[in-house]
Amino acid sequence: MKLSRWLLPRLEVIVLMALFWGVAASGPRILNFDGDLPRHLLVGQLIRERMSIPLTDEFSFRTQGLASIPHEWLSQVIFSMSYDLLGLSGVVLLTALIVTAAWAIVFQEANRRANHLFGSLFVTALGIAASLIHVLPRPHIVTYLCIALWIVILEEIVRGKPKLWIWLPLLMLLWVNLHGMFVLGVITWAIYLAGSFLENPRREWFAQPATLSLLLGGVATLIATFLSPSGANIWKAITSLGSNSYITSRIPEYQSPNFHIPETWPFILLLLIVIVGFARNHQKIGWTSVLLTIAFTGIALYSSRMIPLFAIIVVPIAAGALGDWLRQETPESRFSRMERNFSTINNTSGGWVWIAVLVVAVAAIFRSGSAIDPAGKGNAFDGQFFPVQAVDWLNQNPQQGHMFNEFDWGGYLLLELSPRQQIFMDGHTHIYGEALTREYETVISLHEGWKEIFEKYDVEWVIVRADSSVAGVLLHENWQILHQDDTAVILRK
Repeated sequence: MKLSRWLLPRLEVIVLMALFWGVAASGPRILNFDGDLPRHLLVGQLIRERMSIPLTDEFSFRTQGLASIPHEWLSQVIFSMSYDLLGLSGVVLLTALIVTAAWAIVFQEANRRANHLFGSLFVTALGIAASLIHVLPRPHIVTYLCIALWIVILEEIVRGKPKLWIWLPLLMLLWVNLHGMFVLGVITWAIYLAGSFLENPRREWFAQPATLSLLLGGVATLIATFLSPSGANIWKAITSLGSNSYITSRIPEYQSPNFHIPETWPFILLLLIVIVGFARNHQKIGWTSVLLTIAFTGIALYSSRMIPLFAIIVVPIAAGALGDWLRQETPESRFSRMERNFSTINNTSGGWVWIAVLVVAVAAIFRSGSAIDPAGKGNAFDGQFFPVQAVDWLNQNPQQGHMFNEFDWGGYLLLELSPRQQIFMDGHTHIYGEALTREYETVISLHEGWKEIFEKYDVEWVIVRADSSVAGVLLHENWQILHQDDTAVILRK
């Protein structure tokens, strides 16, 4: 009997297994969503080979020697290691593991606050659906796991475990080297501190153990943010990353959500549940929950890439409010009795081993070279998105001189052609800045002065989309086609 219950999966395990499989099976889509991943893989590989972290750019002839703040170098190393193990399938597997681990933590916190299994499962599933809008194999997903752990630590401190403050700087030491969104950890800590004070705005607040722990942990956390290869410069880089309105206006993921597309609807539903839960709850909603909801709703409305972080933060809050509301409104209903019965059975079950079995099974399938995505494409860079055939031709026919390339292809060209060939530009706009980004836009849109930019950098050949306006104009300028396929065309003077 004990063995059968240990093998019987809990309901949350089933949800998490579905999440893991869903992310793992979406490999062809998430690998070819944008062009940033190849550069991350290359940088991680170079760090491991050289045993040093580059502080200047070496990949573009326009930015060579300029400062390149390594705000995600540790994630790049981890991703490159997964790439070495299983190729792009390893990257997809790592992505699925990180996302699943983050949501496992979120569910545990949500269920603790709600003490209502069905409510916790529903809100967590809705949060997962909202977060899928930006689950991509890039360093930013590590922040999902970090912020989930961060919230649990802060909650434990304010609930009466002040000694846990030491975990704040330790986690921040990792976070600041994993991804630049470590600043969210500092913001969240400040919100917890402010919320704690607003709950008890008296002089005695300063002497409370939780207050002292938050202050001590916060000071140590701020010190830890300077313990990266960039030192204090990382704050300058992260601040400038989102402060240039010209660059952010050109990057779709920095734009506000488009609520006309179905991918954003789970976010709307989750926000509505929080509002209704707050309104219907007979108990006082804590200031920390209110401030967190306001802050992360604001950043999610400002930038669609922040919706997953909103979901991770708000799901436990929404679950707590929903659980209290359901218990108050329907304490003895058939639904409540059924929930209690299911919760009792669920709490006596185990079944976590099935997640490990699923991970091992998917890894084995990937190692065998088989595909698990519905279309059976397998995990590879798609020749319809990346210039795969053109790069194969370039490896057989190397070109000399400076090139102009499509923005989205820069990372792939680097991964396949570096160090033999430098690029014009890729997706790391924080390195290029506004002036160099404007130069790219002038050329790709054929605005006045594009010829002068080619002359300025002595551009001798281009690799652009086969149907692009640039290709058509260069043909009229008597440039020669060296290679052409359905995706890309290579032209030379």
